[in-house]
Parts: sequence; C-alpha cells; structure tokens
Amino acid sequence: MLLHMVEISEQPEKFKKRAVAFERKISDVKKEDIRVKVAGKIIEKEDSSSSILIEDGVGNKMRVLLDESLYDNQIIGSKVRVIGLVIPALQGNEIEIKGEVIQDFSKVDLQLYDKYLSNKKL
Repeated sequence: MLLHMVEISEQPEKFKKRAVAFERKISDVKKEDIRVKVAGKIIEKEDSSSSILIEDGVGNKMRVLLDESLYDNQIIGSKVRVIGLVIPALQGNEIEIKGEVIQDFSKVDLQLYDKYLSNKKL
C-alpha cells in the first residue's frame, strides 16, 4: 500500500466577516447604511459604468454598480434582489449600491414585497 504525505497548514484560513445586509425598500436606504438588500425590476442598463437601474414597483429607483461578470447576465425587465454596499454617487447628493450578489426575484410580486417590508417595520 502506497501512502502519500500531504502537508496541512497549521493556521486555518481567515475569513473577513461582512457587515449584515439589512432588508430595505429602495426609498428607505440611507447614507448611514453599510450593506443592504433591495429588490426591483431592471429598467435600464448602462454599459459604460456596468450599472443597472432598478425600480421597486412603486416608483422608487436606485442605481446599482456591478462587476462585469454580474452585469453581463442581467436583462432589462428582470426582477432581482441586490445585496451590496451603500456608496455615495459620483454626482449630486444621491447614493448607489455596489452590488455583490444578485438574486432572481422573477416569481416575487414587487408591490406585495413592498407591503411586506412596510409591515415588517411595525
């Protein structure tokens, strides 16, 4: 029987703990938030900045900046939930999200989801 010797590192890999992503309506995202989860329908894609504009079903909009690998797979009209970091926009006094994860929300009624988030605050 032949045994292979494998060197095992003594130190476990260190993972950087992320801040909790709070579930928010687009209208409720604040500059003080660090990470958020927001849902909406993709209404615009901007190739020059690899960003999408999402709308929450009740008229509120938010720009989401994405890595090219995430951006390429997005389709206008798709419903998504974005998890990401809140960052100041380059122009004006607005905020944007640096998207880290995009989830398919195609089966979610966005207006009903908005009501759920409103009731969740109570």
